[in-house]
Amino acid sequence: MNQDCWPVSESPFTHVHWPDHHPVGLVLDGVAIPGLGEQIYQWAGGQPFNAECLYVATRWEAVSDLSPWLVWLSGPEDPVLQGFLEQGAMQEQGYLLVSATDRATCTRWMRSHLQVEMAPGCEELVRIAHPALARRVIGGNLPRFPTRAVDRLIVPDRISEQWHLVEPPAVQPGSTGDQPGKMIGSPDLKGAFDAFNRRKGALQIWNNLDESVRNQLGGPDLMDAYPALGRILEEALGSGCNNLREVMQFLFATLPRQADRNAVMETAPPLDQG
Repeated sequence: MNQDCWPVSESPFTHVHWPDHHPVGLVLDGVAIPGLGEQIYQWAGGQPFNAECLYVATRWEAVSDLSPWLVWLSGPEDPVLQGFLEQGAMQEQGYLLVSATDRATCTRWMRSHLQVEMAPGCEELVRIAHPALARRVIGGNLPRFPTRAVDRLIVPDRISEQWHLVEPPAVQPGSTGDQPGKMIGSPDLKGAFDAFNRRKGALQIWNNLDESVRNQLGGPDLMDAYPALGRILEEALGSGCNNLREVMQFLFATLPRQADRNAVMETAPPLDQG
């Protein structure tokens, strides 16, 4: 993949030309944004917009409150895009895609990749609207999908504080479209999901550390502290820690001096929680 980067504090379309003949969509994460449909309406500010709840008309419609939404944008000044840039980009609440086809075909393609078949007849939902996961699962396979529905992804990265442009190489030697129309469990996909869960766990830990601990890890900025934080997380998991509290206790025991114990959460979810 070719990748270019720009500060997430700026609109990516300051650096990327808005395509003349390809639809641009904003994929928003219903897990990260409660009441997402209402939030889109508020961002639109009374202006007409074209948005689709991706769980509607699928077997997952019963949990549509957590559904990703796909908003088709009218241009770089679209009010929904502006609302996302102001509130959601830095928090990794969604990402942008440039379609390689028409809107309806791209929407059908996104719906077909909402789940992964981990075993014959056993499907699980994938958090496809999270930029870190989409960058690996969609962006990493753009040259190989048999249906070229997505041309490029533009994803925000909270850790580096940058936008990343993800697109397939201009020349794709040996590309035979060997990916099926739906996602099927594989070692590569399992690796992508495991990496996403570890990254999510590291960010949960970061959110619960005070300034003194962050500074010991190389902070106060996340991008500076993340290498040490990620390394300690790997060591903690390898030592048998399986929830956030245990990992943070391991972290305090690992740092050169003991940190403020008040940073430990009284109750913490498992690190691999969806």
